[in-house]
Amino acid sequence: MKRENLSSLNCFEAKPVRKLVVTFFLAITINACSSSGVSDLEQHIESSRSKHKGTIEPLPAITPYESYRYHAGKERDPFKPSVSLVKSISINTGNGVRPNDKRNREDLERFALESLTMVGVMNNQGLTWGIIKAPDNAIYRVRKGNYLGLNHGRILSIKENKIDVREIVTDGMGGWIERPNTISLSE
Repeated sequence: MKRENLSSLNCFEAKPVRKLVVTFFLAITINACSSSGVSDLEQHIESSRSKHKGTIEPLPAITPYESYRYHAGKERDPFKPSVSLVKSISINTGNGVRPNDKRNREDLERFALESLTMVGVMNNQGLTWGIIKAPDNAIYRVRKGNYLGLNHGRILSIKENKIDVREIVTDGMGGWIERPNTISLSE
């Protein structure tokens, strides 16, 4: 019976010793791994610092702003229109050229005149029709007097190779002017 008591006692006392030995080896292993990795890292940082020595260029010198005082004396104010310009505006607005805003808009007035293409001419019962292709790839039939383009363009004549148009555009001074334009037959 004594023998059984001794073996059970040895087994009981062996467990703490085993734990102590495992803990000791773990501590040594962790210490060995951490100490060698830090020294390698420190050596790499030092070598990188010695390789990459840069200089920053100094900022350029800033010249101070020199103000200038404008003395016009009796000259006219450049931000007010001259008397001759005011007279020309009143003359241009009374020339009688104006777009008709009360009429119904036609389909081709949605497109810029430059984007319209003449693709042909058709004669039917004494009327000459122009065939126009619009940017939306639709084909339109037009005749003399129809409107087209964004600038109040009106068709003056239709010929075999072109359509003559008169546009009404602003003159930039509050009035309107007529501008001739053509749409040529595309090849």
